[in-house]
Amino acid sequence: MLSLSWEDDAYRRRLITVRAAYAKNGESRSVPMNKTLTDTLRVVKMTALLTDNIFCNQRGVPYRSLCTAFEQAVRKAGLANFAFHDLRHTLASRLVMNGVDLPTMQELLGHKSIAMTLRYTHFSSDDKQCAVSTLEYSGEKVPAIFPTAATTQSSTRPQVLDLATVPR
Repeated sequence: MLSLSWEDDAYRRRLITVRAAYAKNGESRSVPMNKTLTDTLRVVKMTALLTDNIFCNQRGVPYRSLCTAFEQAVRKAGLANFAFHDLRHTLASRLVMNGVDLPTMQELLGHKSIAMTLRYTHFSSDDKQCAVSTLEYSGEKVPAIFPTAATTQSSTRPQVLDLATVPR
């Protein structure tokens, strides 16, 4: 992250390029930026010195570490036991909770296997409850041979499908 330059950022195209030399899996990739990041970088760029580095101090010298700034932010936010790498887990979990498919997540995170991507996804109890609740709304679509509460309340016996009348 510290190696990113304004040229890499390509905020007009809303992409950040992670160079192979800095990627954990050794492969470069482009990661799309959301509107919040694009707007934030636009403001930073307007106030930045004439330097290629995105992450630099007020004199234009690139930062060598984000540890101090990150640890300060964690303390101010009142978080406990939260490491920089936890941000990847947070990203993966939020993406999957918002319905992003695993292959897309795999590509965004730069994983070579879906198995690694799955290690990064964590669901909350509310998300699991919401997932199983979706089954309640599919009751109307269930064939009559599979009785639901709605069909069994109106009749004591479930309807039986006559296979002779089913088109082949």
